[in-house]
This record gives sequence, structure tokens and C-alpha cells, in this order.
Amino acid sequence: ANAAMRTGAGLTTILCRESLLPILQTLAPGAMCAVLPEKNGLLLPEAAEIARKALDRADAACIGCGLGQTSDVMPILRLFAKADCPVVWDADALNLLAKTDGIFPLKESDVITPHPGEAARLLDCDVDEIAEDTLAATDRLHDLCGCTVLLKGARTLITDGMTIACNLHTSPALAKGGSGDVLAGIITALLARQLEPLSSLEAAQYGALIHGLAGIRAARIRGENCTLPTDIVDCIRLDAEGLA
Repeated sequence: ANAAMRTGAGLTTILCRESLLPILQTLAPGAMCAVLPEKNGLLLPEAAEIARKALDRADAACIGCGLGQTSDVMPILRLFAKADCPVVWDADALNLLAKTDGIFPLKESDVITPHPGEAARLLDCDVDEIAEDTLAATDRLHDLCGCTVLLKGARTLITDGMTIACNLHTSPALAKGGSGDVLAGIITALLARQLEPLSSLEAAQYGALIHGLAGIRAARIRGENCTLPTDIVDCIRLDAEGLA
């Protein structure tokens, strides 16, 4: 959420479990929270209607970061699959897609952002098979999902089924849990642009570049081993100086 706001999202809403509301309001004070009611740790049925209303107002959406893989989130997952706006699928949303029938293909305007482990689960293969031929894996992921694919790695690959792109601007500082959530937030904000709209391929390409450059800048300040995802968010730049 903070990455989306830093990338220019004018109004960011977090679909938030009721028990997590105080935490998220503290960690992302600039975001609104749409509270999803729960009982005994599980979402109540009315949570899906709250999520639907939030999606109806959205220019772009993201699902997966902090989602969990319990059965109570499945109605939310299916709502996102039917959303009119572009959706970024990350983290646990990808793990749920890998073991759920009847959702693929996704919309052409959507973006999936798997790391090799998530890609292997989606393709029902070993991680070593992904690593041996990431280009072929990216193509297979597109054939499966029907949307833009961003396969994360030291050299991130992106395809919409027609064009293949590779991001060369990266840093070992990004190899830390949570940095992928930052990338998802960046891409979601880029997909939400209204004045100069971007295709899903362009949003994924620019998102990977912005994310990589932010990681390089953060590493200069904090050091490669000491950079946190919050440092990456703080180093997001969209102006000309951000390319330095």
C-alpha cells in the first residue's frame, strides 16, 4: 500500500481483516481501510460484499500480499478474478490459483508476479526446471494465465505473449522478503493511471525498472545486506533524477 501511494496512487484502500485494522492504520496511515468482518479468525460471508463494493470503485487492484491461504479468502479471490479493473496477482493469491480449478484464464489486462517457487507451483513442476529455462517458463505461464507475466529473479522477465522484456536494473538488496510486495504496489499504482494510461505490459516493465532503481538507491544508502522493504519504498522516484 505504501509503495502504491509513493508511486502516485491518489487514493489507496486496503481490504483489511477486522483484527488487523489498528496495525495497518499505523503502518500505512495514508491508506484507507475497508474492514472485513471476521469471527474466530475467519472472514464472515458479508466480507465478500464489502470487497465487491471496493473493487467496483477501483481503477486497479492487487491481491495476495498478506492474504493467507485459508478457505475463507476464496470468495475474495474469485471476486478479484471477475473484477472489471486490472488486477495484480502476487504471493498467496498465486499459491491459491495454483491449487484452484476454474479461475484461469485471467483477464488480458491483469499481471501475475511470481518468483520461481510460485511459478513452479503454477506450472506443477520443480523449481530447478524454472531456473533452467526462465524464458520458456515465462511463456508457459502466459499460456496458462492469459495475462502479462512478470517472472521475478536476478534478471526479471516480462511478457504479454507477444513481447518479451528483461529488466537489467536490479540489486541484491531486493532479495529480501517483502520487496516483492513493494513491486506489486508499484505496478498496481501504474495500472491505475488515468491521465496517461499504461498497458499491463508497460506497467510491468516500468514497475520493474522503478523497483530496481529504488533498490539500487536504497543499497547505496543502507548497504545491500541492510536494506529493508521500507527503505525501497522510501527510494521510489518517478522523476528524471530517479533514473540516476
